Amino acid sequence: MSRKSSDHDYSLHSMSNLMGERRKKVKDDGERSLIKAPSNASINSQAAAVPANAAAATSTGDLEREARKHFQQDVTPAFVYVLAAFSALGGFLFGYDTGVISGAMLLLKREMNLSALWQEVLISSTVAAAALSALAGGFLNGVFGRRVCILLASCIFAAGGIVLSAAPNKEVLLVGRLIVGLGLGIASMTVPVYIAEASPPHLRGQLVTVNTLFITGGQFTASIIDGAFSYLRHDGWRYMLGLSVVPAVLQFVGFLFLPESPRWLIQKGLTQKARRVLSQIRGNQNIDEEYDSIKNSIEEEEKDCGGVVREGIPEAGGGRAESPIPQGAELGPGGMEEQAIA
Repeated sequence: MSRKSSDHDYSLHSMSNLMGERRKKVKDDGERSLIKAPSNASINSQAAAVPANAAAATSTGDLEREARKHFQQDVTPAFVYVLAAFSALGGFLFGYDTGVISGAMLLLKREMNLSALWQEVLISSTVAAAALSALAGGFLNGVFGRRVCILLASCIFAAGGIVLSAAPNKEVLLVGRLIVGLGLGIASMTVPVYIAEASPPHLRGQLVTVNTLFITGGQFTASIIDGAFSYLRHDGWRYMLGLSVVPAVLQFVGFLFLPESPRWLIQKGLTQKARRVLSQIRGNQNIDEEYDSIKNSIEEEEKDCGGVVREGIPEAGGGRAESPIPQGAELGPGGMEEQAIA
């Protein structure tokens, strides 16, 4: 009996020890859970926090760029408006020279006994010459620049006005009208391009339309001048046609002090001068972003116009075939023959 009771006591003692060890293990696991590896939920929450921080940084950068943009819009220098006004004088001359002839012709046909054919030729010759010179305007702008083309147009306008005001007969009058037409074509091609390239992005649309406003202003001024000098029986038309010299000289003098288009300077590789001009136009604001934008757009245009095939060999049907020699392959002394044998 004693032996059985001792075995029974031993088994109860073992079971109690086993239960105690299990309870201790549970407690230890609970304590170790504070320092054990993070669960999947905690890992996911931390991973979600990283994009949140990145999004916050991105939003902060956007806010800074937006604030800089608004600041630049608020402090647009007056030099930009002066530049646009002197440029738009080309549009004023376009409107004036095309509108003033209607009033001057009333005096010319009586004083010079012009036939209907000569009246038509004198009126339409300016527009025809402007169309021809406009065709060459793009080439001249690309070679000599916008500023030089505007100076050239101003000189042509002034020369044409002087010839018209001093014309002794209808033949010289026709020559003067042709000269003025050449200036009109160059100015009509150059002025909008120069204003667009020199204007800040947020004012580009408004300042380009200033040229159109000056065209209509020139036509209105021409009608006033025609009415003012129509009372002169003799040589009244000389004042009408010759007064175009005044805005032409004003534009020429103004553009002696105005800079070249920064975009054209970058196209020609004059990067340092382009940065100086851009800083001058923007009033010493931060120009890095705009400079990089202009440069990237020029590079993209050059890539599109280049048409260079960089990969493969052009096929006869317009497709693109793979090169017969794999990239990185080295030819032996036998060249292509060795490759073919292999």
